[in-house]
Amino acid sequence: MNWDDLRYVLAVVREGSMSGAARALSVNHATVIRRVRGLERGLGASLFDRDGHHYVISPAGEVVLEAAERMEAQAATAERLIAGQSTALSGTVRITAPEPMGTEFLLPAVREFNGDYPDIVVDISLSRRAYDLGRREADLAIRVTTEPPLDVVGFRITPLYWGIYGPAGCGLLAADVEKVIVEPGASAGVPDWVLQFLPQARVSLMVDAVELEVAAIKAGYGVARLATQIGDADPALERLADMLPQYLADIWLLTHVDVRSNARIRVFRDFLIDYFEHNHALYQPRNLGAR
Repeated sequence: MNWDDLRYVLAVVREGSMSGAARALSVNHATVIRRVRGLERGLGASLFDRDGHHYVISPAGEVVLEAAERMEAQAATAERLIAGQSTALSGTVRITAPEPMGTEFLLPAVREFNGDYPDIVVDISLSRRAYDLGRREADLAIRVTTEPPLDVVGFRITPLYWGIYGPAGCGLLAADVEKVIVEPGASAGVPDWVLQFLPQARVSLMVDAVELEVAAIKAGYGVARLATQIGDADPALERLADMLPQYLADIWLLTHVDVRSNARIRVFRDFLIDYFEHNHALYQPRNLGAR
């Protein structure tokens, strides 16, 4: 078995389909099928069983998968350790963050950083998916969590609070709310915060992007739960008058322990920490203790 073939097995398992693996690896669908089938012929065993449009790994595939994950982890470790020795203040630094952090925090910070370090290119990925720092899918990550993983080092940027927001000027109270906008994924479509604070309300819309939630509030679809850093900053929105902000988690800036000594990663990380500390007030909810 060679590592290049095993990458295709890993991708099919993680994406659940040949087409998903093709997208993840930036190759065409036929290439994935050819590489997996070639590996199966070489081993004399079937690695996947077809279940509708999805591929379910077989017992033989489980053995190959375990070996592939070990090889991937060893390769990633070597790559991280080598990257950690770099002293060059040039090249690319990859950072991943939740979508709202891009416009409000990263873009102005990176613009200032580029003035000091023009030879370092910052690659920003905004996604709800948790990029794997161990597999070097990113060098730095801004994440919302109460407990960062053990293999990373981090700086706590700020606590994250949330509130329930409607259109500005309505003076809504919790008892007045009839419609709510929620994110997909809750059991029966009704998240816990709705059941706890707005049990009388019905779900009017489900969206998976903060920008859509804000637009839907303004369009009259109902109220939504937003981070106070977003809701308080928008003059067209207003927090429910009888609800205090609720603590959710902390926002952390994280990097893997193996690459923390990399010069370009270190200077960008230190710059972001300093940038936040000088602009700390921008990321705090207003009227935290007032109704």
